[in-house]
Amino acid sequence: MQHTLEKRPDIPVIDPLSISVPLLDKPPNMSASEPIGWSPLQSLDAALPLSEKHRNGLFLTLLAVVVLGFWGPLNDLYALTKQQEHYSHIVLIPWLSLYAFYVDRTAILSSRQWSPLLGLSLVAAGAIGAWQADGAISGPDVLTVQMVSFVVICWGFFLLCYGSMAARRFSFGLLFLLCMVPLPTAFLHAVIVFLQQYSAEATDVVFTMLGIPYYRDGFIFGLPHLTIHIAEECSGIRSTLSLIITSLVAGHFFLRSLWGKWLLVLIVVPLAIVKNAFRIVGLSLLANYVDPSFITDSVLHRSGGIPLFVVSLAILLFLAWLVRSMEKRTGYYLPEGLHAKV
Repeated sequence: MQHTLEKRPDIPVIDPLSISVPLLDKPPNMSASEPIGWSPLQSLDAALPLSEKHRNGLFLTLLAVVVLGFWGPLNDLYALTKQQEHYSHIVLIPWLSLYAFYVDRTAILSSRQWSPLLGLSLVAAGAIGAWQADGAISGPDVLTVQMVSFVVICWGFFLLCYGSMAARRFSFGLLFLLCMVPLPTAFLHAVIVFLQQYSAEATDVVFTMLGIPYYRDGFIFGLPHLTIHIAEECSGIRSTLSLIITSLVAGHFFLRSLWGKWLLVLIVVPLAIVKNAFRIVGLSLLANYVDPSFITDSVLHRSGGIPLFVVSLAILLFLAWLVRSMEKRTGYYLPEGLHAKV
């Protein structure tokens, strides 16, 4: 006896196991996998007119050209990481971006699309920005504009060679390159003052909780045997930037939900402030009750922030583990690397 299988109108026949398939692994023609606002960019893609091997070679050649073209600014950037400790993390950014590329290399390199209009538009915008940087901006902010131009041109070459859907797949690695850009001077100063101010407030709270007699005048704290000033150098900007970079990387590789990733980044600021306050209080108490050299000239003063940074890093990773556990309970993260459909 033969039976005919009729299609029921209430059961989808395309992608019936969509909840067990990673969204990014679906064919690009499936609208369920496309984020809102991405379709206009995808419409600029075209079929790749050359082989994947030649396309990959073209991209490497273009990348070498842009590196050579920005060799001077890149050397200045490397010198900046040696001069200002809070920018020491910059040397790691390209390698972390390359690792993100390596993780998704199969999907990216197999792309049969390219986006010449969008890619060349970004290349032109970056080139104009680099050309106008010297005349329109003066001082250290020139390097900021030059590095933004460098990153934008790299984005353009990637879109040119791989198309918008591959760029979406590699969006973290591309956007992460912005961490190579030195902060504008005014913005950096505002961040340092913010951290300086709230480190002083947290120090005030810790002194009060410990019952330490003191008086305060802004950033100046008077203890029984010495007076300390929380200067801009004590703001903790270096460890704060390093923790932010770590939170971005941990969020990308270990978390799935957007709210979880943002939560991890937002936790960094209060964590860095509390860590800095404990460092200030510890050095102040040692200098006041043991030896003043603890705060004027000591290894603990110069390198004492490293153990506290390690503790902060451990706390941050523990919080990432907690958020990941919450994601599993709420269905954002499925075992064996399967993404829930949300």
